[in-house]
Amino acid sequence: MGLNYTRYKLSNYAIDPTNLPGFDNGLVNNLNFRIALQRSSIDQPMFPKMGSNFLASLQITPPWSVVDPGINPADNPYKFIEYHKWRFNGEWFVPLGKPHGEDKNKQFVLRFAAKYGFLGRFNQNLKISPFERFQVGDAGLTNQFALLGFDIIAHRGYPVYENSDPRINPDQQRASQYFTIFNKYTMELRYPLSLNPSSTIFGLAFFEAANGWYNFKDYNPFQLRRSVGIGMRFFLPMFGLLGFDYGIGLDRFTPNNSFRDAARFTFMLGFEPE
Repeated sequence: MGLNYTRYKLSNYAIDPTNLPGFDNGLVNNLNFRIALQRSSIDQPMFPKMGSNFLASLQITPPWSVVDPGINPADNPYKFIEYHKWRFNGEWFVPLGKPHGEDKNKQFVLRFAAKYGFLGRFNQNLKISPFERFQVGDAGLTNQFALLGFDIIAHRGYPVYENSDPRINPDQQRASQYFTIFNKYTMELRYPLSLNPSSTIFGLAFFEAANGWYNFKDYNPFQLRRSVGIGMRFFLPMFGLLGFDYGIGLDRFTPNNSFRDAARFTFMLGFEPE
């Protein structure tokens, strides 16, 4: 639970015709309250073998335009941002077979995960805030330099995308606009190579499906981009997390494409992306 305030000052900012049309000078205020509820029953943080983890959160601003319709002048429609942002993350870990190895601590583990996000508005006469949306695709190491402040939702096997049609996947590193709704589902089969506290290493094979939308009119929870692949994770005290994935976007195939054209190699450092 927390109260957050972010203030942006734009001075001769290069106009963003998609997200901030005609707006290059002025102040933007993002005052929001966030509450989160979490429950975890996993047996260990580095390589969970059993249990589950759930997180539900709400981030909300005051309904400025409802209280005062003239609070945002025509030359600065984002002076006081307003939105309500809902998130849910859930994951389950299921051990397969009996433990084996010298210490009887090695076994396959199946991980299931489901993640959802929605960004809404109070005033139906206004557009949904361009701030605090969701970027979906790739691994996205950071967004700390992004003016709009978006959540990064990784999707192995795909570049960052901004179209809800799974067949449209231009090779790009970032999107020109971000989604207001997303769904993501993951299934991983993991196996530990080393469970030493000083070097936890495990391999994995995954199936992943995700997509994003801009409004409920276009929302289709079954219209997902699918991918499969393999990866490795290294938890080292000196570096934290190091991760590598090789994913193949199944919906990137066309009759003239090959596996090489649909595959992507992604790298992660410091933390596991959403």
